[in-house]
Amino acid sequence: MLCSNDRSLRALIREYVFISFYRACAESLASENASRLAAMQRAEKNIEELLEKLGREFNVLRQNSIDVELSDVIAGYDLLKTQL
Repeated sequence: MLCSNDRSLRALIREYVFISFYRACAESLASENASRLAAMQRAEKNIEELLEKLGREFNVLRQNSIDVELSDVIAGYDLLKTQL
């Protein structure tokens, strides 16, 4: 027959093992979520940088097309001016 001290010790050991496993699981989940958060923050930063780059490229292309059209208008004006 187990004495009261043995039963208490076994109960404490079971609780300690349970708490140790629970803590390990909680730390694992926290680590996984922290890793996911960091990955999403990096992805968000990359998207922002890509949007800025594409915006700059769009502005350069737009300005080039405006310059070409303006150059055509000026060339047409100069041509009409010399013919009149």
